Amino acid sequence: MIPDRCGLDSCRWCDRSDVPCRFCLGTGWWRPEMPRREADGVIGWVRVDEPCRMCGGTGKEHDPLSAGPRVVPRPS
Repeated sequence: MIPDRCGLDSCRWCDRSDVPCRFCLGTGWWRPEMPRREADGVIGWVRVDEPCRMCGGTGKEHDPLSAGPRVVPRPS
């Protein structure tokens, strides 16, 4: 099940539904690789299924650098 909101109570990105997450393509799940050591000591990579860390599993884009909610610059 895909949650409606990420862990932030007042997330402007969760209020939108027009831009799917570019990492999970809007599914809320992704398949990163994880290292695993074989019995002979060789390190290999295996795929694991987990909720998308980039969108909090919502399937909605949460990238402050892409077009969307205005990003307030830091004071200098």
